[in-house]
Amino acid sequence: MKKLSVILSVLFSAILITGCSQSSSNDNQGSSSAAQQSSSSQADSSQTSSSASSNSGSPSSSTASIKTGTPEQVLKDVRTSLKNHNEVLLPRALTVEKGKYASATVNETSSGYTVSFKQTGQPVKINDSSLGAAQTLATLKSTTYASSSEAAKQISFHKYGKSDGSSVNLGHKITGYADAGAGTAGISWNEGRWTLMALSPTSDASKGIVLAKKVVSYLEIHSLPIPHQYGTIQVYTDSRQNYVMWQEGKTIYELTGINDPLKLLSIAVLMK
Repeated sequence: MKKLSVILSVLFSAILITGCSQSSSNDNQGSSSAAQQSSSSQADSSQTSSSASSNSGSPSSSTASIKTGTPEQVLKDVRTSLKNHNEVLLPRALTVEKGKYASATVNETSSGYTVSFKQTGQPVKINDSSLGAAQTLATLKSTTYASSSEAAKQISFHKYGKSDGSSVNLGHKITGYADAGAGTAGISWNEGRWTLMALSPTSDASKGIVLAKKVVSYLEIHSLPIPHQYGTIQVYTDSRQNYVMWQEGKTIYELTGINDPLKLLSIAVLMK
């Protein structure tokens, strides 16, 4: 009986030892599996991070190429190229046709600068040699004189009245005065510190009146910059050079380069 008790005790102890051993083995296997999963997870995370990092570089490059040719980038690049000038006046925005891009050529002198804004079929950096053949959106010239009085001499201001020709109702309570001579017919009027003229060949005098009314209607909605002291605008119904010119202290600004008078004015009203 005593022997049987000893045998049973030994067998029970053996079973306990075996169970503990297996539990320990299972725990170790669980730890090893968890470690492998953790390592695998870290590897996957590393690959994802690397891929994200790689992909994050692509949009940056793409964005950079997209920026070239946008009106915003062109104006920024032009301003940067004119950093040696204390005062740089540029339009607040540029408009290009759908599917087209903007660019510009910049020329500096000791007395000012000239910027020709261009429209291109593909993104082109400013001052690229290919821009000579590109369509001109507008040309802005800035010239600084020794004094305000010298600058003022570049613009002649005249207050138009009945002695300047036949009265023409241009709408919006503005009266123009029609006159003709030397093959050119003109309608002249004032808006604030601006003098304006719509000119045409004498054979197309009626077209000049129509153009003058369009200009008045446009400026009823859009405001020109306030010149200090005066400004002048000449627009034509034919191929002659339209221009907008105004004084700002010692500097004279001039916009040209556009055959469409209203497109020229659309740039002028952004010069503030």
